[in-house]
This record gives sequence, C-alpha cells and structure tokens, in this order.
Amino acid sequence: MVNTREYIYVALDFEGLKSLERTPQEDMFLMLFNTVVSSLILFKNQFTINRDVSTMFQKFQDGAKLFESDPEIFQARLWIIIKDVPQVDENDIKREFQLKLSQLVKAEGEDNFITRMYKGGMNITPWPVFNDIAWFKNLAKIKKSLDKQKTKYENAKTFLQNTKVIMAKLKICDWGSLNENLIQIRVAMLKRLFPIAVSYGLEQKDPNIECLMNYDSGEQINDSIIDLCDILKDFKNSSKMYPDSDILLYDEHTSFKRLSEKLRCDFEEIVQPRRESSDDNKWVSNLNKFFEGIIERRKSRVRDWYEQNTAKFHQDNSDIVNGKYVMEQEISKLTLLWTLCGSICHLCSLKCVKSRNHKEDHECLTDHKCHFPCHFVEAHNGNLIPECSHKAGHEGKHVCDKISHSCGEPCILIDKRNCQKVCSKKIGHNDDEHLCQSRNHYCGEDCSLSKHITKGNYHCPNKCIKPYEEEHDLHRCENIGCPIQCPVPNCKERCQSDDNFHAFSVQSETLKCNKKIPPNEFKHTGKHTHNENGFHYRDAKCRCEYYCTLSYKHKQKDHDTRHGNMTQTEFTGEDNEFEYLGHKLRVGDQGTFVLCNLFCKELGRHRHIDYCQNEEICKIENQNIQHINEKVSPNPDRSKDFISHKLYWERTGFKDPYSVQEQQEFTKCDYECPDEKHHKSESTSVPPTKSFCELQLFHTLLNPKLKPPSDNGYVSLDGHHFNCEDPNAAFHIIFVLDRSDSMRAQDKKPISRYPIYNDLIKEHDNRIGAVYQAVYYFVETRINSVRTNHNQMSLAMRDNISLILFNTKVIIPFENRDLTDLTVLLDIMLKQNAYGGTSYDLAIQKAGSLIETHFDPTKVNIIIFLSDGECGAPMKQLRAICEQNKAKGSPLYLYTVLFGSDNNSGSLKKMANIAQSYHLTNTSSDVLQCQFTHTINEIKLIDHFNEIAESLRKHKPSLLKKV
Repeated sequence: MVNTREYIYVALDFEGLKSLERTPQEDMFLMLFNTVVSSLILFKNQFTINRDVSTMFQKFQDGAKLFESDPEIFQARLWIIIKDVPQVDENDIKREFQLKLSQLVKAEGEDNFITRMYKGGMNITPWPVFNDIAWFKNLAKIKKSLDKQKTKYENAKTFLQNTKVIMAKLKICDWGSLNENLIQIRVAMLKRLFPIAVSYGLEQKDPNIECLMNYDSGEQINDSIIDLCDILKDFKNSSKMYPDSDILLYDEHTSFKRLSEKLRCDFEEIVQPRRESSDDNKWVSNLNKFFEGIIERRKSRVRDWYEQNTAKFHQDNSDIVNGKYVMEQEISKLTLLWTLCGSICHLCSLKCVKSRNHKEDHECLTDHKCHFPCHFVEAHNGNLIPECSHKAGHEGKHVCDKISHSCGEPCILIDKRNCQKVCSKKIGHNDDEHLCQSRNHYCGEDCSLSKHITKGNYHCPNKCIKPYEEEHDLHRCENIGCPIQCPVPNCKERCQSDDNFHAFSVQSETLKCNKKIPPNEFKHTGKHTHNENGFHYRDAKCRCEYYCTLSYKHKQKDHDTRHGNMTQTEFTGEDNEFEYLGHKLRVGDQGTFVLCNLFCKELGRHRHIDYCQNEEICKIENQNIQHINEKVSPNPDRSKDFISHKLYWERTGFKDPYSVQEQQEFTKCDYECPDEKHHKSESTSVPPTKSFCELQLFHTLLNPKLKPPSDNGYVSLDGHHFNCEDPNAAFHIIFVLDRSDSMRAQDKKPISRYPIYNDLIKEHDNRIGAVYQAVYYFVETRINSVRTNHNQMSLAMRDNISLILFNTKVIIPFENRDLTDLTVLLDIMLKQNAYGGTSYDLAIQKAGSLIETHFDPTKVNIIIFLSDGECGAPMKQLRAICEQNKAKGSPLYLYTVLFGSDNNSGSLKKMANIAQSYHLTNTSSDVLQCQFTHTINEIKLIDHFNEIAESLRKHKPSLLKKV
C-alpha cells in the first residue's frame, strides 16, 4: 500500500491461473474477485512456457456470465503483459494474442468477457527483459494510464466494505447486482440507526458519542444553531440556541413531561415565564413554535443524513424508497409527540402542554394559580396588592380573596365547565341570579366521537365545549382536527382533516408496496408494486434453485439466471464410487459444493443421466438420448437415460450458460483413445493431450474392419473413430515363464485380494503361483478392456495368447488361443508345477517357433519373458528371431521381467536391449518399446502386467434432481 497526497494505491498480489493448488472453480472466483475490486489488472503471461492462451481467456469468459453487468462492478482495465519478449518478437507475439481475442469475441458475440468485464479497456504489452531500460519506461507508462482513470473508491472505508461484500457474494455464489447489495447494506445500516438518530441526532450515544456522518465523504452532517428571532417573529432579542446533537427528543420509556421539561424551562427563561403572560393562547402558540423549530431542525438533519448517504445510488431503487418511508415513519413520531394538546387543563383554565395524544388528564404543568395582582387596587388603601385568588387563565377581572370585592355567592352554574364558582356581581345586587365572570359555561358531557377502526376502538376522552344553554345532540370537544391515527398499516400520522367528525371508511393495504398513497386517500391507484419503474421476475427455477431473472413475460425462449450451488441434487453414475475435483464420492452424495454453471466444464465431453421419460422413444437411435439397460442408483428401480448436454439444458428450460466453444465440444462423443500417451505426461506442468472420438455423441458404431472416415486414424473395436495411432492393435501375446526349481520358493505368494487366490494356494502357494495370478489378471483385464457399453464381448476380439513354460526343457500348455474362455486356459496353466534348472536358449527359440507358426501381419507379436534367476542370454537365437520378424515388417516386442534379486538382471537387460536395437530409434513415449522391468514383489508384478489401458470411455459422474 502506498499513501500519496491524492490517492492511496493498494496493490494486491494474485497467484497465476491454473495453480495446482486450486480447482478451476476457485481459479474463476479468484479472477472475478480481482476484476471486481481492481481499477487496473496486470496479467503476466509466460509466453515462452505457454503459447496457447485460449485456456487463459476461457477463464475470463466463464466469469463474464455470472455477475450482472452493473455500471459500477466492472470498471477495471485489463493489461496483459507478455513477459521477457525480445524486441524483434514483439509484433508477432502481440498479433497472436490479438488473434486469439478476436476469435473469442467473434464466437461469444456481445457476451464476450472484454465487453462485459473490462469497461476500462484492455492493453496487450510485450514486456522486455529486466535489465532493459524499456522495462522501467513501460512501468511508468502503466502508472500514467492508471492516474488517468476515474477513482473507483471515494475512501478506504468504501474500498474495505466493497471488498468484504464481494468476498461474501463469491462465498455464497450470489450473482445478483453488487450495487443492489451495497444499497441493501447501506439502507439496512441507516435503518438500524434511525431510532437513535431521531432520538438524539447522533449515530451513537454510549459509550462514545458519534455524530451523524456522510459515510462516503467522511464529513459530519451540518448541525446549525437556532436563533429564536427566526422562529418567533415577535421576539426581538437575538438569542442563539444550542446545537441539535445530543438533545433527547424521543424515548418511548420517558414521558413527554420529562422530555420537554428542559426545553420548557429554557423557553420561559429566554422568552417569557408563563405566569407573566396575560394571553395564554399566544404563550402556548409561541411555545409550540419553539418546539416545532427544534423538531424541524432534527427532522431536517436526519433527512439530510439519509439523503447524503444514499445520494450515489439511484433514488428510485425500491430499498432506498422503502428506507425513506421507514425514516419518515420514525420522524413522524417526533411530530406526534411534540404537537401540544392545547385543551383546557382539568384544574384551571390554562392550555394543556402535554403531548396531543396523551391519555391522562389535561395539565398545564403549572401550580394552576393566577399570579396577577388584584384588580381593585384602591380597595387596599396603598397596602401590598395581593394576588388574584382565581384559577390561572380565568376570564374577567383579577380578584383577591383578602377583601370582598364582589357578591361571592355560589354561581348558579357551578356544575358546568369553565365556571369560576362564585358570583362576580356587586355585593347586594338586586336580582337573585348569581353568575360568575365566565362568558361561556360549557355543556361538559363526554365528547360523542367514538369509532371502530382497524387499529381498535377510539373514544374521545374530552368534554363537550358547546354552551350549556344551546340545545344539541352531538357533543363536540375543543379538538379542531380529527384526532384519529391514519388507518394505513405502519403509518403513525394523525388524520389531516379539520373536522373531527368527518365521515370516513377505513381500508388498508397490507402488501409491501412502495407506491405512495395521496393525501386524504387510503389507497393508491393502479396495482401494487415493489418497484415503480421495474419489472417482476418469473418464478421459474433452475435445478440449482436459482430463479429466472428475466421479466415475468419475457420474450426470450429460455429462462436465464446467474446460477449457484446445486443444493437439491445428488450424484449418480455408472460406478458406485468415483472421483470428482479431487473429492472421492459415492452415488447418492449431495451435489451441494458443485456450481451449476461449472459442473459440465469440469467434466469436459460428457453425458448426463436423467430419469427416462419415454422408454420406447429413447431406445430409438438418437443423438441426444440413449437408454440405460442396467439399473443405476439412486432409485435403481426407476429407468434412466444418458442424455446430451444440449437436451439436459433444454429440459431445465434455462439458457445454456456455457460458451459457444464448450457447447460445440459437448455435442461430440465422450469416448477416449486408451493410449497411455493421452493420459500420462512426463511433466507435471504440461497436461497430456487427450484424443477423443471424432464423431457426435451417441453416434452409430462403426465397423472396425473397414477403413476409418477420411482414411485418418483408426476405428476402435467398439466402433469409435480416433484421429491418432491405434493403441488397440491386435496382439499375439506369448508368455514365456520360468518354472525352474527356484520358482517353488515361498518368499513371494499369490495375493488374497486378487483373482483365483483360492485355486492357487492349493498347489501353487509360491513364486510360480504369484506369476500365474499376474498372468490371469492380465488376461482378465485385457478381456474387460474390449467390452462394449452394453457389456457384451466384441465379436471383433482378435487378440491371441500363448503360454511357454521352461526349465531345462520347454512345454507349451496352450498356443494361439483366443480370450473367449479364460476358465479353460486357467485350468491348463494350473496343472503345471515348478522344478528343474533354467535354460533361456530353448525358451526363446520355442517362442520364435510359435511366432513363425501363427504369423499374422495384422497382429503385433509381443513376448513377455519372466524369470527369477541368472542364465546366459540367448543372443544368437534372439537375434535370429528379431531379424526374421523385421524382414516381414513386423518387429518383435520383447518385455523381460526379473522376479527376484537385482543381482541376476544382466541377461534379461541384455535381451531387451538386443530386441530394441531392431526398432527405429524413437525416444517418444508414444510408441511401444522393448524394455526390462524388475518387480520386487507380487503387487509390483501384477501392476506391471496390468499396464495396458482400458479401451472404453471413462465413466464420469452426473447429478440428478432429488426426488
């Protein structure tokens, strides 16, 4: 990390693709993570090691189809650096890369990874060797290009958050919009802080105070100072109030009386004490304005805080709209709480300064006494003027109770509301009607407002204020507006009608719709929607359980989605146990760890297994389906078919997520040439080049006796065409085995877990028994290697086998026999015991005689010569046999095997070298060669005899939907 005045440069070192320590899926995830978090990607390629970059580009292409192409997610520039390129080769190498890229772009069309993933563009630069001055100049060129790019992250906090989110998305295979995730995270965080932001104007109160912040810029939200002159127009003295932060304005566990106490005291101290106000209506109105100023400032700051922290996102996003709605609901609590009641105190005539929605008695929160001096000053003869004895807020003159200034008899309307209790007429007035100073005596009955609404029954707690003398059936309290809460669910606002008896019907919308309901209405027009300008998705699900991401009535033929783990599938296959991505699995294991859109890629050419839908149709020759006659688990009693990759995705109803090249490859036959050269490699870094059948999947089997198509390659015994040399040429295999007395030694014996063990230990629990077991296992494996996919022996089976046993004499138990009846050959072999001395001359001479007798120009003659002891090499006889076969155009292949001490290997090595000298010099592992092998024990012997590869396709696993 490098910190400069303008930027923080973060350099991340990613390992190269195709690491042996990672699976292809992990490779793709690493590449995706790199692309999403970076502004510039330097991809170094060792051109001298690997000139074929198609595989590398395919990795990029795989990731391009996963994440949605958000404007914010793919902004990196890809810079491909071809390392250590001499100046004379730069143009040629650059052209080759460009050619590969243009071919991929043409094949993938608008879905190509360059267009989708690298909006910042792409460069290809051949990089000089380290000592060249151009090395450093190129580095400066890249730095200059990076500085011209738009900064990807506003600050380090945003970078860290995005990085964490991307890693989490890759972990759970969430291919949805990164921008949507960031919006959801941001809005969720703001929602979580709404209560404390509304209550205190802070993000955190304890243990440390944290102010409202703009998370993108790192700046605090403005906290302005209130000047009372701006709130109260009649207040002339400029007086600045405290900032908004850390003023408790809402707490559901604290009464409004306690919450408002500090602000009320400040108002009385700065503006006017209530006891000195001659107009309580005006005083309460000013207090209400003061409260409104405080509340509006808090509401404005919270709204500003939310807007600043969502400003970089589209404002019509449903999460932002819904977040704003939740914010307004939280804010509305302030308005409801800090709207003063204004009704008459139940103990005096002042206005109630509790919250409008309180349920207790109305209170002015004073001592309820009138503190103005007595109006009748002269009557006190210059003495101290006493305070008025009436209740606070009374009508008429202030009258003390120290001297009788009026009649003082009880008012005849003393039981009515707003009565001052005593007659205010002159002492000794002539009429008999005693009346107080109150201009209006109220009815005092309970208010008639009583309604059943969706949020419960409402009964107005106030008393009627109509004049008692006025006839009326409907009792109305002093509330001007409707006191009932809005019936729309989750809305905290009060009804806005000025008529508390207005007629209304209550309807509510319970869906999480983000449309706004117009004022004075209870529902919006049109259908509910979570996104006013968006669309609804289809409810179709892929086999990975991911929903279609296209609009509900999309015009595309196939559904489409981002795909994820196949949690609702289980493995199936022709073999009960198999290996996949380094995991040893069994049929029935869960496919949870497999990504839907990468499973087929790992298999290469393949076929899927699915439940049979119509047994009659699938048995008809078809390039997309082939019936399986055997029982396959899980659910072995249900018939199953092999189906093509194409048909598999057609049945899902979803768009095939694989590239055009991969789809074309998957249409071809999955049988492989068994030649060892296609399956083993001398280098661990360079994989072997496999050879597949050139025909389409489920093709009609070819006749192996006829020429291959286009006269290229060969046709295997089971009817597949391979464009390479035939590894399954017919053989005449001659076993020449030592059965001298030393082969009776019991230091090496038959192995119990291998075939015919019980038959051998009866009379051959010794070295010769171990050799017989290896020979039998070899022949059995050879038979299995030429079975067709219907488990029937191929009629074209052309191998023959002969057995020569030697000591000082030679016998031929069987010669030139086919492999149709292995049991008969076994019985013949088991009758022969070990005894006597050793003579290689007679043995090799007899082998040459068998080749001559049964010579077939279409077959390769192979001698497998085994002994456990020392004997002179039959050089003369061996050379004669080799020359004879070479002259016929069919050189002899000799494998010599020492089954004993390494001290006795000289003759057998010499024999292999003599035979090899009659072959053309070829160091390639692709061709047969004469060789010597020393096997130190029984297991090594069996492994050596079993090295001829199977000729059928490899059984690959498949995934079935759980039932």
